[in-house]
Amino acid sequence: MSHATSTTTSPDSGPIVATFFRFVIPSTLSLLAISTASVVDGFFVGNYLGADALAAVNLLMPYFALLFGIALMLAVGGSVKASIYIGEKKYQAASSLFSQIFLSVLAIILLVTPVAMLFSDYLFAALGADASIYPLMQSYFEVFCFATIMQLSCLVMYYFIRADNKPELGMRALMLGAFINVALDAIFIGQLGWGIEGAAWATLIAQTIQLAYISTYFFSGSNNLRLFFPEFNTKELSFSAFNGFSEFINEFSIGLVILVFHWVISRESGVEGIAAFSVVNYLIYISLMVYYGIIDAMHVLLGQNFGARRIDRVKGFMTIAAVAITVLSVALVIMLFVFESRIVGFFLEEDAQQAQQLAQDFLHIIWPIFLFNGFNVLICAYLTSAEQALYSTIVATLRSLILPIGFVLLFSLMLPGVGFLYAVPVAEALAFLFAFIFFIYQRPAVHVGRTNI
Repeated sequence: MSHATSTTTSPDSGPIVATFFRFVIPSTLSLLAISTASVVDGFFVGNYLGADALAAVNLLMPYFALLFGIALMLAVGGSVKASIYIGEKKYQAASSLFSQIFLSVLAIILLVTPVAMLFSDYLFAALGADASIYPLMQSYFEVFCFATIMQLSCLVMYYFIRADNKPELGMRALMLGAFINVALDAIFIGQLGWGIEGAAWATLIAQTIQLAYISTYFFSGSNNLRLFFPEFNTKELSFSAFNGFSEFINEFSIGLVILVFHWVISRESGVEGIAAFSVVNYLIYISLMVYYGIIDAMHVLLGQNFGARRIDRVKGFMTIAAVAITVLSVALVIMLFVFESRIVGFFLEEDAQQAQQLAQDFLHIIWPIFLFNGFNVLICAYLTSAEQALYSTIVATLRSLILPIGFVLLFSLMLPGVGFLYAVPVAEALAFLFAFIFFIYQRPAVHVGRTNI
């Protein structure tokens, strides 16, 4: 095993701009690969199988968001600490933490999955589904549950491998998985006519190959992290969970907010409304993947430089990230206005006229979210990397749970029709105000000064 790393673009010593792009480009391509696979799933399901199938897939999102949130909480919180250990050259401690996180996530998934499959009808009812689409949901769910085991195992490895300064391997693994997923969607749904099960099987096979590829890290000869059965340290696990809790809140709250929106939309517009809102979900998801491409790299860049007390580099990386998010935010909004009808038509077949019109109505309301959500997740990432879990959790809870649910319940009573959707941009803008205040209070110079007292 080698402790060597790239000296030219090392997080704590390389040129700031070159180092930023060395980590951000692979991370962004990786997450864009994930979002592309998901978007293509939506294309094949919506265009080949119809609005009911698209609604069935998206109604399951809150459940999978819960599992994803648990894995992300431990992976992000643990990998930030591992980055600090690596910055301090404590490789055995980093390996032990990685092993604890990986095995904990695997155990949770293996415990939850059989229970969910056994009581799937009750789960579908709780998710707000109409009984008429239970069969579609069941066909997708019973295969996709196994895909989730592979996906979340790969997720944990991806974050820790990045923490070990190997972002390119994670990028290649995720891009490989996305390419295979898209190709199998075309074969299973477009050519063989396997229906909604075909989408789930495509994901399962792709995720299995992706996990096998990323596991080659352990045979590279340059890995600083090892996977073994460690002595579990509940204090360290708890700290990782606490430090990454804002990530859990982000993911779980997204699922919960989507669930509340599904309940309200189902009452207002039925299955057509759910299908239309699925288009909005895909666009928000794509935007967040673009932003998370920057944010995920920032966890490593900030974590190691906080560990090395390099305040100048923390400031530099935050400045570049803020500029990049500003450019991307404006570009996304412009694209949304210019190509709105084409974007909606990409997900919904021509015959789904009602769903297409509803989707465009929804987009006219929620578009300002794209101007704020990137900055909110950037500040959350900064606070997490600075080990200020309380502040990052407050921001995450406000933007992803308290404000959107509170506003949607309020606006559904005050505003007619789909006016409740104004809750989305209003909540994101107000959350940004709180996030900015916390960032000023915990800005790099102030934070490092406090930790040195």
